[in-house]
Amino acid sequence: MEWGVIFATFLLLLMLFIIAQLILGPLKVVTRFFLNCGLGLAALVIVNLIGRNLGVHLPVNPLCVISIGCLGIPGFILVAFMSYLFMS
Repeated sequence: MEWGVIFATFLLLLMLFIIAQLILGPLKVVTRFFLNCGLGLAALVIVNLIGRNLGVHLPVNPLCVISIGCLGIPGFILVAFMSYLFMS
């Protein structure tokens, strides 16, 4: 094979890789955000089911789920603290 064909093929594959990263990159971020929101919702529901007998209640609403989805464990702690602060 000629070096020009190999080089052109390499450039084509590089361009396809860059285009795929530009298209799929934001999709991965959105997918991860929704996955984290789903896990946060599950955590809130589990805490409410277990804490029902202990008198623990965390609000399950879109704002709480989104804050847990964005922040993760610190968001869960924030929701628990705010719930304790304003509900007691």
